[in-house]
Amino acid sequence: MEAIRKIIDSSLLIDIVALPESFRSKKVEIIILPVDERPTQQAFTMNDLNEMLEGSITESLIGILPNSGKSIENYRSERLSKFFA
Repeated sequence: MEAIRKIIDSSLLIDIVALPESFRSKKVEIIILPVDERPTQQAFTMNDLNEMLEGSITESLIGILPNSGKSIENYRSERLSKFFA
């Protein structure tokens, strides 16, 4: 990725960018990088996730393990305790 670096007097930026008082009347370094223009990831709802997984390999795994009667919260706390104990 290309970048442009330039050292300039901060007074040239006063009308462009709000600078902290400590930057005033000093030389500052300007770094210019291209913006990544890829679209941001959208948030998925649980319903969206279920629709994506429907008919997938994960659906074929449902029921393979016996039902232990534990809730998701029990599994979660059990797994987290192994990492954050």
